[in-house]
Amino acid sequence: MFVSYNWNLSEKLLAIGDRLLRDLRAFKSETPVPDYGWYPYDSLASLPIVAGLLGQASEDVFRGPIADLGCGDGDWSALFARMGLDVDAIDHRESNFNQMRGAELLRRSLAPAMTLHDIDLDGHFGLPRRDYSLILFLGTLYHLKNPYHVLEKLAAAGDWCVVSTRVAQVTPRTGAPIETEPVAYLLDRREANNDPTNFWIFSPAGLVRLAERTGWAVAASERTGCASASDPVRAEADERMFVLLRSRTRSPELWVRPLAGWHAVETGWRWTARRFALEVVLPAGQTTSEFALRFTIPEVVLAAGSPVRLSCHHAGMPLGGIACDAAETIEFRGRFPRDTAPGAILRLDFSVESAYAPPGDARELGVIVPVADSRNTHGIPFRIS
Repeated sequence: MFVSYNWNLSEKLLAIGDRLLRDLRAFKSETPVPDYGWYPYDSLASLPIVAGLLGQASEDVFRGPIADLGCGDGDWSALFARMGLDVDAIDHRESNFNQMRGAELLRRSLAPAMTLHDIDLDGHFGLPRRDYSLILFLGTLYHLKNPYHVLEKLAAAGDWCVVSTRVAQVTPRTGAPIETEPVAYLLDRREANNDPTNFWIFSPAGLVRLAERTGWAVAASERTGCASASDPVRAEADERMFVLLRSRTRSPELWVRPLAGWHAVETGWRWTARRFALEVVLPAGQTTSEFALRFTIPEVVLAAGSPVRLSCHHAGMPLGGIACDAAETIEFRGRFPRDTAPGAILRLDFSVESAYAPPGDARELGVIVPVADSRNTHGIPFRIS
């Protein structure tokens, strides 16, 4: 888990979703879907959970097109379209509740910006585009025969993904505990909800393992529904897990991104603010314990009259600190929390204590970080060991 990057994003989603829900209820009550009716479940019921998870993604989560896989009647696609985003609403006509007639009605009346696509994810499928900033994949994974193949393909196409699926803590017959084991239960044809399109119910650990093996890093997660002894079969034992994923396939090595508190890049360097943050995606195949960030204290900063102190925290936990009383380029060195796993995504929050107030410059200035041209690290001199 890591702390929120952008709660304004969460608040925006919730506000737009609240207005859309009112419009959807009115529209669906006045507009029937011939022969089939509307999808009977509230697709946006999970909006607070999804908004909370997306609030923990970095700011580029909505930089490009969105794919809504298993879109149902297109409620989520309509929400993103109302945000002014380019949305591909994807489902399979044959297995969709109303053969995508509901999504087509919704598109025509409430969300003309979204584009509908009939794609069978259990076939040899291709996505409408090669690149998405976000893929929404809610309530669909356990309906797939080959979830490994699908998630692997999605990791090559999307930077971020929100997945939700049913999970289980125990087996249905013997009650054997499986919550912490990376396993999945294969349902019989009508064993759960009398639905032959239900296939794999993963344990929570199994879902995480699946994501990691298919090219994703788990950034955050939340579980809802049955909190004790959830199983793959009984309706009253239904538990869902929502996972925010970051693609490793598209950023294969150590990946560092500047978050809040960075001023514009100048010629070979950039100032930070007094508080600045980094997102760090650690390599999946190795254990790491320490990190270092190179920075510079210019003479003019020290001339303000006191040493410059730099400290770092992760989720409120101190990771290290340094006091600088000389104008030089130096490394800040810190230690990751002991339980940091390979492949973890961390937010590192840095604080600068300095008396420097630049004359004629309204910016709050902290330290100078040298930068270079590097795709995976944004040029930031950050290393791990």
